[in-house]
Amino acid sequence: QPQIAYSSRASELMTTSGMGERMLCRITEFIRLEHIAPELQATDKPSLLRELSSLICASQANLDAEEVYAKLVEREAKASTGADHGVAIPHATLSQTQELIVGVGISKLGIPFAALDNKDSKLFFVVLAPTASSPKQVSYLQLISAICRLMRSPSLRSKLLSANSASDIFKTLEDEESTRLNSPAVTLYP
Repeated sequence: QPQIAYSSRASELMTTSGMGERMLCRITEFIRLEHIAPELQATDKPSLLRELSSLICASQANLDAEEVYAKLVEREAKASTGADHGVAIPHATLSQTQELIVGVGISKLGIPFAALDNKDSKLFFVVLAPTASSPKQVSYLQLISAICRLMRSPSLRSKLLSANSASDIFKTLEDEESTRLNSPAVTLYP
């Protein structure tokens, strides 16, 4: 069973499998530019989940937007994936994918999402994961945890909300991860 552990160099978050392999967990490794929406049109939770499903499925021939939407709604019915600080991480597992897929969407106005702090969510990270994953893969729960830790940064959240394009959003995330990786004083995911 994979576990999260810090390497001897405190700036790298690693996952360790039962066989001792280590891998770095960087959320940008799972994000494609075409899976980023800098200006979501949705105004409520159902329309947001539908918009994010369509965004990802437009470039994933093996996925059906209606099925992804249904899985996200099913997961939200169990408990809201609204975190705090204006962040929500809707997620689902699917048998149709063999890889982790992350989409990012930004709502400038915010959307009620039953978040932990009762504030509207503006930053959305949708995570789709394979139903079964290899022990050598980062698990979707580790990825969600990494997103939560990265989004603790008020300055990063502010930069993301100010970004005007998918490439700006991706570069902002990538720069933040690189800065944390290369700074001995700051951990990748504190």
